[in-house]
Amino acid sequence: MIGTMAFDYQVSLQVYHPDADPADIVDGIAIQASRSCKVGDRRSAPNGADLSGHYHETYCLFRLGGGNDGKLAKCLRDAVKILQPKRQYLDWLRETGGRMNFYVGWTVGERGEVFDTRLLSEIAQLGIDLGIEPFRVRQRSASHHI
Repeated sequence: MIGTMAFDYQVSLQVYHPDADPADIVDGIAIQASRSCKVGDRRSAPNGADLSGHYHETYCLFRLGGGNDGKLAKCLRDAVKILQPKRQYLDWLRETGGRMNFYVGWTVGERGEVFDTRLLSEIAQLGIDLGIEPFRVRQRSASHHI
């Protein structure tokens, strides 16, 4: 988009569970995890530095896509299409105490985005919450989709 700044975005799936093994979550989601930790493990920063305490739940982060093209809704639709066949596993995660959310990092541009009711309904049917964090300054982002 020459002349207008759409916006930059990055979409990840965050999965939390009280006691599941992260390797099992990765197998169930069938996407490479960018970061994972198991309940009880010593806490660490994303750069690997040790932090105080231990994780109180298992956590997996899956980077799903991003770009600077202003097509966030399309990126979310693509993620939903990939996750729909895994709905039974996602249901199991929730039924056993887990929770999930799409985490969207969004650098504000000159326009916004519309998430139509169909997309929102499909996200809700998967039991995935939607979190959006706006940034004023462009973040380090990948320009790829799933």
